[in-house]
Amino acid sequence: MGTYSNAEAFIDVVNAHGIDKIFFNPGGEMIGLQSLIAQARVAGKKAPQLLLCLDESVAVSAAHGSYMISGKPQVILVHSELGTLQMGGNLQNIQWGRAPVVILAAFQDDEQRTTWKGEPYDQACIVRGNMKWDRRIEDGENLAPILTEALQAACTDPTGPVYLHFPFDYLAQAAGGSDAPPAPADIAPLPPADADALDRAAEILLAAELPLLVTGMAGRRPSNVDALVRLAETLCAPVLTGQVWMNFPSDHPLCLGIEKIGGARGTNPGIAEADVILAVDYDMPYVPADGMPSADAKIVHIDVDPLTNGRPLWGRGADLFIKADSREAVPALERVLSRRITSERRAALQERYRRIEEQTRLARRERRALAQDMGDYGPISADRLCHCLDQIMDADTILVNHTLTHNASVTEQIERTKPGTLMGCPAGAIGWAMGASLGAKAAAPHKTVITTLTDGGFVWGCPTSTLWTAVNYGLPFLAVVFNNQGYGVVRGSQKEVLGTESLTEAYTFEAGVEFMPDYAMIARACGAHGRTVEDPAELLPALREALERVRAGQAAVLDVRLGRD
Repeated sequence: MGTYSNAEAFIDVVNAHGIDKIFFNPGGEMIGLQSLIAQARVAGKKAPQLLLCLDESVAVSAAHGSYMISGKPQVILVHSELGTLQMGGNLQNIQWGRAPVVILAAFQDDEQRTTWKGEPYDQACIVRGNMKWDRRIEDGENLAPILTEALQAACTDPTGPVYLHFPFDYLAQAAGGSDAPPAPADIAPLPPADADALDRAAEILLAAELPLLVTGMAGRRPSNVDALVRLAETLCAPVLTGQVWMNFPSDHPLCLGIEKIGGARGTNPGIAEADVILAVDYDMPYVPADGMPSADAKIVHIDVDPLTNGRPLWGRGADLFIKADSREAVPALERVLSRRITSERRAALQERYRRIEEQTRLARRERRALAQDMGDYGPISADRLCHCLDQIMDADTILVNHTLTHNASVTEQIERTKPGTLMGCPAGAIGWAMGASLGAKAAAPHKTVITTLTDGGFVWGCPTSTLWTAVNYGLPFLAVVFNNQGYGVVRGSQKEVLGTESLTEAYTFEAGVEFMPDYAMIARACGAHGRTVEDPAELLPALREALERVRAGQAAVLDVRLGRD
């Protein structure tokens, strides 16, 4: 009987936790593990599928996207120090996205190596600022309990990424201890929301004249979507929903819209006017839009993390913070409110509902009018593009959105009404959407995945690497590039700082941004469908053609040349 190795222990642990896909970019330390997994799958035994990503940053964003659709923890394998470095900015995305991801890498044991300060070199220092927990594994330690503990740490609220690093030949070593199949990590549930705190929250909300419900991550639990609808309807309060998850149906009469980021089309509605804000699983966006609560507004916050990953809400603490699982707390709060609402109060609340319904109806009419401007004449507008996308998408299509300048066009023109049909980037690493779409398709192979992204996001998203994996593993998705033919975000800042268009244009040209690569040709070189669209009359047919290619099994890229901002 052969020796039970750490590689075998690894397979048993990920099997026990229902992890069926692993995104990786290996080095020599992974060869034995890859071989074991291949042998197991050929023999019909349970083992995860290895999805090779030619760039580690793609592996990180793909794992992130897979988690957002499947709800399962993820495992990433990268090569030693260099693979760790290559993961880059997408580590911030999984940190702020509270993604339960365990990353494993080997280390090269060199006791004489030091930092510039003469201190012993610490490989985990590369990622420690973004990790919930990290651990160095030594020779002779059994991987099974360590990996189980890592998954427990990653999956315990507030969830987040974990980093493990081990000696180069560690996976081939004997695991020691029992070779019995390991049990899944024991994740302790949060205690129920405090009843007195819920009573106090209901009292504050019912005393409000202009309450507002904001939510950012509640939709990561699909049951929360219906629960939030019931809560909003009971309170007759408007809802501003975040852009990272589908938290609340965008076509609901109480939905003020999806939260804006940066300077995209004005301020977020409702925030400055509200006298009470109920925040449920809400983090501040990485680039907040204009609009702050008034100094007199009360804030009630329901979340598992009072610090919201180190970013206090609007730079201030909540007047009432309730640490609880929103799946339990939101229905409980709705029941408390229902018991307290008298028939007289109900009549006043229903009048507020009618006012909000009329407000949102008029706002939607104005947004739709933007999509009709210019029609089939002149340059393609972002609103026109998004209106066309809304026409070709069904309710089950997964939209992966990471636009910046044109973010408001996406969120205002494309309706999302079902849980799990909207994904957005929670942090600032632009190279997210391509890999996240790959991961979403891997988690939901029978669903259509469409990503809306900037031209910069397409470049930084390692399109050759991402499309290579999509084509080789049969994971097609449609990437729609919002190509504003320049460094749009920086160009906008230049206009603010320099004050003249001539200076801005001169600087932009000297920076070399005027040259646009042929993104459609890049797609075709990788075996995907690629097409460039500049004529508005060709837009809808081109979108339909690309979607047909995707549904037939071919990845597609549509490079849409928009008018200059």
